[in-house]
Amino acid sequence: MRPTWPRQPIERWMRNASAQLQWLGQSSLAVTLSRTLRTPDTSYITSLRSGWFDYAAEELQASSWWAAWGVRRLGTGARWLGLDRLVLVGNWPVSTNVWNAASGDALSQACTLALAQSPNCFVAVRNLQASKHAELMATLRGLGFVALPARVVYEFDLRQGLARKPSHLTRDHTARKRSGLKVSVIQHATPQTSRRLAALYTRIYLDKHSQLNAQYTPEFFEDMLNEKVMRALLLTHSNGSTMAFAMLYQVGDTLTVPALGYATDTEIDGLYRLLFSAIHDYTQTHALLLNYSSGAGDFKRKRGGVPQLEYTMVCAPSKKANGWRAQLLRWLEKRTQGIDAAALMALGA
Repeated sequence: MRPTWPRQPIERWMRNASAQLQWLGQSSLAVTLSRTLRTPDTSYITSLRSGWFDYAAEELQASSWWAAWGVRRLGTGARWLGLDRLVLVGNWPVSTNVWNAASGDALSQACTLALAQSPNCFVAVRNLQASKHAELMATLRGLGFVALPARVVYEFDLRQGLARKPSHLTRDHTARKRSGLKVSVIQHATPQTSRRLAALYTRIYLDKHSQLNAQYTPEFFEDMLNEKVMRALLLTHSNGSTMAFAMLYQVGDTLTVPALGYATDTEIDGLYRLLFSAIHDYTQTHALLLNYSSGAGDFKRKRGGVPQLEYTMVCAPSKKANGWRAQLLRWLEKRTQGIDAAALMALGA
């Protein structure tokens, strides 16, 4: 696999991007530039307002409608603030972008260019961890960025093997072996396979969870596999039907899972658990660090996942008239400095 994506309009891959996909700097880092007209279901991957306010309001709606209403009002304020005029640097259309030492300089240079070329826009970088990206975050601070806590992600570091196998993981491995499902990894997809993966993804991410997730098209899966950007791990029934899948995106020794899905009209129990068992096996076999993104925190902790706090770094529009917006961001950073992974986990992360 190679972390070099084909150059295609983002609409080919995502129905709800409300953004343009551009390439910036000598290393051609991906940049998403928000469009003037924004749809109500714009994905959190390309919109900070969707991630910070719309998504949060959806999650609060069932337990506290008044809190959800308050968060939506804050989102209206963010729109007035101009947060929809947004440049996300290094932002491929996936939930987790991976930054290493080799990409840090290119990212900071691209941010400098973005600030100069889009003086009326907020500029931001997602998926930063203080423990891994301290130098990069310090460089971005020097450019005027502030760090705001975004989410808790869970990591499984299997680069040195597995020291202890949690009991839940052992049960998952046993259940998968008894299920009779075949595990395979593919690097090429026909249009039929891509449509099946898109349908399974839609059942889980969109129908079950939220339309604010990336609304991936069959072409996304087809291009990612056929252009060797990602692989796909499949769980296949004896009749040949794909019952579950996970996209595998590797950058250096870090593995992420940008998309997964499984059948909901089957008598096979616990397909999500069986799929994770196969992903864990793949990670261990290849001695990788699995960043398994956010969500399902209790499930991941019981299987050995280590929580890590992830930040989004944001810079206010660089035009002088926007100085008050920069002051507001610095105030927000100070108010959120006490938030750590444990605090977000207590809220259900």
